[in-house]
Amino acid sequence: MPERLPSLSFFFPAYNEESNVEAVVDEALAKLPRFADDFEVVVIDDGSSDRTPQIADALAARHRNVRVIHHMPNRGYGGAVRSGLRSATKDFVFFTDGDRQFDLDDLARLLPALAGPSGGKAGPAGSEDGADVVIGYRLKRRDPAHRLFVAWVYNMLISALFLGRFRDVDCAFKLFRRSVFDRVPLERVRSNGAFFSPELLITLGRAGVRMSQVGVPHYPRTADEAKGATPKVILRAIRDLLLLRIRLWFGRSE
Repeated sequence: MPERLPSLSFFFPAYNEESNVEAVVDEALAKLPRFADDFEVVVIDDGSSDRTPQIADALAARHRNVRVIHHMPNRGYGGAVRSGLRSATKDFVFFTDGDRQFDLDDLARLLPALAGPSGGKAGPAGSEDGADVVIGYRLKRRDPAHRLFVAWVYNMLISALFLGRFRDVDCAFKLFRRSVFDRVPLERVRSNGAFFSPELLITLGRAGVRMSQVGVPHYPRTADEAKGATPKVILRAIRDLLLLRIRLWFGRSE
């Protein structure tokens, strides 16, 4: 088994996920002790209009290491991830989505990259050759055909415009050393929409942050409906993508 983490913040955005939020928290409480004795679970309720806020608050009242951050109004997916990253208090920060399309046991797949090929320590300050950020990519994405097509075009566009080599920029299975954000403040990332995750990776890469990509399984959604990939969300992401490309062309990345 990979080395255990000194401490871990796990969060997940939840927008109208009343059928999933309790299951995700229960899974986290059952599985995260495998990876760290000191951990917290943070639910980012992004302005939900169903029973997600009430369920999340009840879970926080029941478990001392569970807390909830409420957004009102809704800030969008990127705003929710930004809030989760900012709220983290532990040495490492891990997030996934609230739709249960990932298995938290697969966090084990990411940990070896923290130590690097020579097996160095995965302490909070990093090792000489280990990654600062470990990015999951879906080995076989379990989504409808139209979402797969949109994602393929989106990844190709980002690769072409930014010369990046990210295999799956929007995969919601990422692990960070929290110290990364002392070096690269989140304020440098301007998008609060679907482009937040790609812009974050592009910004970290340009700052010289060490990143590694690891394949993880992906599972079909079993409850509620997917929230992304609407025309409005896609157009906003393309707008943010083009604005970043223009800023970088003209040297206005800060």
